[in-house]
Amino acid sequence: MKIHAFRAVQIGLVNLAQTLAHIRGLPLEQRLRDIAGSQIRLEAEVHAGNLWSLDFGGIRMEGPGRASANMPIQDFEMADDEGFGHETAGCFDGEFLILQYNHFGPRVARIREYLSRFGREIAGGADVDGEQLFNLVPVLKEDANERLAHMGLVKSMEISFYVPGIVANNGANRQSLSGLLNNPLIGTASKVRIQISAARDRASSLALNQVRQAVDDLVGLREDVSELQIVAKETEDSPSEPVDFLEARLEADIPVQRIGRRYGRNERWAALRQALDTWRANGQLQ
Repeated sequence: MKIHAFRAVQIGLVNLAQTLAHIRGLPLEQRLRDIAGSQIRLEAEVHAGNLWSLDFGGIRMEGPGRASANMPIQDFEMADDEGFGHETAGCFDGEFLILQYNHFGPRVARIREYLSRFGREIAGGADVDGEQLFNLVPVLKEDANERLAHMGLVKSMEISFYVPGIVANNGANRQSLSGLLNNPLIGTASKVRIQISAARDRASSLALNQVRQAVDDLVGLREDVSELQIVAKETEDSPSEPVDFLEARLEADIPVQRIGRRYGRNERWAALRQALDTWRANGQLQ
C-alpha cells in the first residue's frame, strides 16, 4: 500500500480536529456528501493522544460485474440503496494527515473538499462547493525541500497534466492552472504539456515565489499531473540540473494483508501509523 504525507494547514475558522470530531458525532447517513458527483462518507476513531484513524469511503451505485472462469459476467445481487465502496484510509496526529493512495478511492482533493464542507457548516456557512478551510500540503523528501528552498535562479519548468482529472478538481490546488483551463480549446484535449522558460539573459529567472507555490499546488495533484520538472541553480555560476518534483514526494510502500476480498481497515490503519512513526523518528515530518 502506497502512503503519502500531507501537512494540514488551517486557513479557515475551524481546525481539522474540530471538524473530525463533528463528523464522528453524526449518524452514518448524515455524514454523506456529494463531492464532484461521488458520494463520500468518513468513518473515524480517535485514540489516546488525539491520534485519529480515518476511513474515507467513496460510494458508487454503478460498478464492476461478478465474474468467474466458467460463467458469463453477471450483476451483483444488491439492494437498491446499496453500492460499491472504495476506501482511502488516513491517520491524523494534529499536524500531519497520512493518507493511503487508492486509485479507485477518494483522493486528496475530494477529501479536502469533503472536510471543508463540514468545516463550513460548523462555521455557519453553506454546504456547497466553496472556499477551502484546510490546505493539505504534500510533504517532500528532505533533499527536494532543500533544493526548493535554495533555488536562486529557475531557468525552466515543464508541466504535463491530464485534462479531465484537473478540470474535475475544483479545489485550491487547481488555482495555478485556472487561467489556462478556462480556454475552450482545453475542453477538446486529453493531456496538456507546458514548458515555461526564463529569458536567455545572464542571471534571468522565473519568479521564485510563484515557482515554489506552483510546486506545492501541482504536487498535490499528483495523480493527474504526469510531469513536473524544474531546471534551477543557486547562482548563475552554479551547475544546473533538472529536478523531478513528482518523484520528490515523501512516500512509503508497506504490504497490507487482505481480509477476505478487502484490505482490512485495521491493517491499513496499522500501516499508516507505522509510516507516521517511522517518518517522525527519521525527522522527515517537521
